[in-house]
Amino acid sequence: MINLPPYPKEDAIKWAGHTLEQMQMRRTLVQARMEIQKFKLNAEINRCKENVPILGGGPSVLSRIAGVFSIAEYAFFAVRLFRMAAPIFRRKK
Repeated sequence: MINLPPYPKEDAIKWAGHTLEQMQMRRTLVQARMEIQKFKLNAEINRCKENVPILGGGPSVLSRIAGVFSIAEYAFFAVRLFRMAAPIFRRKK
């Protein structure tokens, strides 16, 4: 804001900063929030693993099996399946 002559000049707010105790409290608050978010994220991941939507959701046998394997294992299975099926689709010359 431009300070024109009819208005009194405002003094700048003199802020000395935070005390050591205030900084420690802020750090503790941030760490507590991070731990809460980690807990919520793990709970959400576990909920998603239990209810695999591709396999009909719910605790069926297929969803339990799907929850056991990781993405890397699924990729490994896909590569093996592709190698097994490749000779079937090759053209004979």
